[in-house]
Formats: sequence, structure tokens, C-alpha cells
Amino acid sequence: MSAHSDSILLQYDHYLPAYQTIATFVKETLQSFVKEAGLLVSKVSVRVKTRESLAGKLALKGDKYADIKSITDIVGGRIVVFFSDHIEKFAAKVESTFDIDWDNSVDKGKLLHVDQFGYTSLHYICSIPEHLYKDEGHPEINQFKFEIQLRTTLQDAWANIAHDTGYKSDVEVPAEYLRGLNRLAGLLELADENFCQIRDSINQYRFRVKQLVRDGDLSAIELNIDAFEAYLENGGFRKLNERIASINNMEIEEISLRNFLPIFKNLGLQTIKDLDDLYKKYSDLAYRFAFREFDGKDVDIITSATAPMTLCVVYVLSMGMGEPVVKMLLDAALGERKSNARRAHRLAQIGQHMGLTKNDTGDDDGE
Repeated sequence: MSAHSDSILLQYDHYLPAYQTIATFVKETLQSFVKEAGLLVSKVSVRVKTRESLAGKLALKGDKYADIKSITDIVGGRIVVFFSDHIEKFAAKVESTFDIDWDNSVDKGKLLHVDQFGYTSLHYICSIPEHLYKDEGHPEINQFKFEIQLRTTLQDAWANIAHDTGYKSDVEVPAEYLRGLNRLAGLLELADENFCQIRDSINQYRFRVKQLVRDGDLSAIELNIDAFEAYLENGGFRKLNERIASINNMEIEEISLRNFLPIFKNLGLQTIKDLDDLYKKYSDLAYRFAFREFDGKDVDIITSATAPMTLCVVYVLSMGMGEPVVKMLLDAALGERKSNARRAHRLAQIGQHMGLTKNDTGDDDGE
């Protein structure tokens, strides 16, 4: 290694605390971007280049750099997003927050010709403006430049693959391998676009389902997780839970009802209308059943799962499925517990006392 490169390494050693301060500030700032945007990202990372890594860089092209300040990637920050259109949101934050060296910042996608594929991401060369952070004893913190990369998870995968295969090294890659790499890059770019399109289509579907549920047009809505959650948001089992809670002036603890979706589907329900019809047909009977279960009992709290569970129990008992199926319902909704067998027996007895048989919803109101 040349004496010039050695002198840069000595500068690195001297200024390492300043670079570490920069890295801490950049990481906190990037994390604040993510929090403010309210977006789920794959990764936020910031690193300070190690002395060994810098020495390797200088061994290859140390003459390119006048001093430590001319090396702009000793601190490197990165936000990796799931969707390519999220890059624009974070790009706007980076540009409005940091001082940008526009001459050396690049959108690598724009460097490709129209007939090329390859490694793309957005690279900014930045510095920290004094109004954001200033240390009179260490003015170099505002003078040193650092790199921020914005890329998707697939662009990140491509960068790692390209790096590991030596694609970005000074060693020429044989044509047949280069063609394979470029084909892969093209597939990843297409996948990024398709992920955005699929996400937008899903969001449009969810909006449409919520609108149909609000309008009461339920027959055309398949019973799936989006439709089920829209049904719950629109009221779902709330009224029945409130009626049951009134039996003993009980409180209602809200819990997730997602595990009831496969239960309802296993009962043969295919649309939201099927679910709503079941609710309307068995709601009063479910209340009378719950009255027998809770009246006079020392119970202060029920969960929001009480109404859908009671509906399912009343339905299977009315269909003549019996105690074993009630236990299966409890296992599916609550997880397998030893107490489920005892409770299933107790619920089956309530059903027997109410005269629940197939095609007979019973007339005993239990009150």
C-alpha cells in the first residue's frame, strides 16, 4: 500500500469518533422517516466502514482520493422498502432533510440504456446541515459526506447477488454469465412493478368489499379474511355480545376473531350473506342459550369471541352434530385444553335441556 493510502488510514483513525457520531445521527433520522411515513419497511441500517474494508478500497484505487473527506461512503445508510413507489416518499424526506451533493448522487436505474437491465437503486451523497446538528468542537461532522441508499427488497437481493458473484468487481464477467445476471435483473425489475400492481388491486378489492358490506349487498362477497374483517367492522357480532354481556352486567374484552373464519367455512358458509343469515337465524336462540350458561354465574368479563362461539355451538347442536363437534369447535377457537371437554359436555347438556335437535331451534327461552 502506498504512503498516501497509509496517510488516509491515519486520518480515518483520527476521525473515527466523528464518523460514529454521524452514523448514529443518520440512523435515528432514517428511523424517524419510517415512523413518520407509517410504512412497513424491510430494513433500516447504517454502518461505518471498517478500517480493513477501507484499506482494501485504498489498495485498489487509493490514488483516486485526495484525503479522507473525498471518500463519501465511509458512513452508509440504507432504507430497504417492500414496494418501489415507497422509494419516492423516502427520497423526498432525504432531499428535504440533508444537504445533497447532486453532482455525485445518482439514480442508477436512469444510467441504464433502454435495452439494458442491471443493478438499480437511488444513491444520495449527503452531509448534515448545521441547523440539524452542530458541534463547535467537531466541525468535521458537518463537512464529512456520507451515502444513503434507497432500494426495494428485490433490488437489495440483486445488489447482494451481484456483489457475491463479483459482477461489480474489476474482473470481467464472461458473456454467458453476464447475460444470465441481466436476465435475472430484468425479472426482478418486473416483479417489483407487479408487486405494486397486486398491492393496489388488493387495496381496491378491500375498499370494494367494505362498501358492499356497508350497503348490505352481501350475496356476492366471498367469505375470506378481508370480507370477514369488513363484516366485523360493520358491526358483526357486536349486538349479540352486548345482549349476552347484559345477562350479568359483564364487560366485553375485545380479542381477535380471525380464528373463527376457518370454523365458519368448515360449517359450510361460503359468502358473507351465508354468515349474516346464520347470525339472523340463530341470534335469539344463541342469546337464550347464553342466558342458561351465564345466568347466576360469577362471571364479570366475557370476550368478543363469546357471540360467534355461542352461535356456532347452537348451530351444530341444532344440526344434530352433538358433543364431539362442540369440543372440536372449542379446540379450534380456543386452542386444545383439558377444560374444553368439560365445557363441551356442559354446553351439550344445555342444548339437550333446550330441546335442540336437527331442524328444531327450540322454543324454551330459559328466562
